[in-house]
Amino acid sequence: MQHHCYLFIGPSGSGKTTLANALFAKDQKIISYTTRPIRPGEQEGVDYYFVTNDCFTQMIADQKFAEYDCYGTSYYGVAKETLEEKLAEADCYDALTPTGFWNLRKKYGSSVIPVFLTVSKETIIERLHLREESRTEIDKRVLLFENDLKEKEAIKSIPEAIFLDAEKPVEELKNDFLNQLPKQSKI
Repeated sequence: MQHHCYLFIGPSGSGKTTLANALFAKDQKIISYTTRPIRPGEQEGVDYYFVTNDCFTQMIADQKFAEYDCYGTSYYGVAKETLEEKLAEADCYDALTPTGFWNLRKKYGSSVIPVFLTVSKETIIERLHLREESRTEIDKRVLLFENDLKEKEAIKSIPEAIFLDAEKPVEELKNDFLNQLPKQSKI
């Protein structure tokens, strides 16, 4: 049986990480690298590997990433070795930018499945305030919101793509996700 990597995509504050963590076991998570500051409650090596710009740049030079992207002013990347090990073991997941998803889709084909979360701009702003993001950071994320939604149209071309209304409570989203899984998947 082919394993899948479910890639959660959507605007910042749409609930990608919250939903993914509710659906999958911790050991199924692909721990990505990022240059962004650690948020309250996050842990090094659990949520992300938090690295400096210099370290990230060196990893790019060493071709360590299966994909990497800049979102806002921070870099995010998935290590090749991590992704390939996880896919060999079982289904896995991560939250990525649309560009990150497309880059992995080119390399890994239908083994990567997009899970797109849609949410209103008002909800995004509210959730970012709850995260205690700065006004500047909220403004940056809202500017990226429209671009993220444009990606939804392109992702509609993928037959196995999963689309979820992130205005719903997590329990409803979990059921919606499970109802849209490819028949052969068992997360």
